[in-house]
Amino acid sequence: MPVSFNEFHAALLHAETRDALGIWMSDAQAQHVHADAQLSQAHYAHWLASNPEPVFAAAGAHDFFPTMPLPTPIGNAAPATIVNAAPAPVSTPAAGSTPGKKNTGLWVLLSILGALILIAVIVVVAAFATARHWTKIDIPEQPETFHSEEYETGLYDVTMDTVNPCWVDQGWADCTNAMVVQYNAACADVDLTATATALCDDYLASIDEMKAAGTDGVVATLGTYGHLHRTAEVSTREVSNNDARPAVTHEAVCYLGFIGECE
Repeated sequence: MPVSFNEFHAALLHAETRDALGIWMSDAQAQHVHADAQLSQAHYAHWLASNPEPVFAAAGAHDFFPTMPLPTPIGNAAPATIVNAAPAPVSTPAAGSTPGKKNTGLWVLLSILGALILIAVIVVVAAFATARHWTKIDIPEQPETFHSEEYETGLYDVTMDTVNPCWVDQGWADCTNAMVVQYNAACADVDLTATATALCDDYLASIDEMKAAGTDGVVATLGTYGHLHRTAEVSTREVSNNDARPAVTHEAVCYLGFIGECE
């Protein structure tokens, strides 16, 4: 009778049965074909096409494959017979596990992954679209500070004491000249403050009166004019310490209200 697929499939595992059927494979190749049901079916169909209606010869009452004549192998080697080879069970898919169900599970997994990726993309786009940019102060601004210092204004103050530059019985002209010396030393050729200007103007008017009285005679009594003293006017002013510093800031970004730098 013809060799069945199960017999062909079992014969792949034994070198003797492969040689008897004219299947020229190494052990590794035969085991690879045997492990793949579809590949075994393809080799079986090819083998049938090359060996039309092969039959086994009777071999008695033993549970062996019967021997059968086969076409002479390449190189005119003598045909062999299949001896003492039991058929091996054909590997079939486990019950309840079909390709359709496997494909369905794969599609479900891919659908879940696709949905997760889509959600992630939507979240990222929303985060960038609603991002809030603001200026974060790293170091606060330092205002300018000042200190007080004294300085000369360029004007002069003039004061007068109570010691008269003249004395009784002094020559009138000498007393007049003594007052002129006081005036020139304190009031002439400088810028005066308002108070000093008023005092010097009054002092000069007294000198003019004395000159108008002439140069004869002596001083009979002393008046109220004394010696004049000039000092530079000093004031105070606020001077910057040049320590102002701008605030140190940077542009911060807040995503979704809690990611990044949020206030």
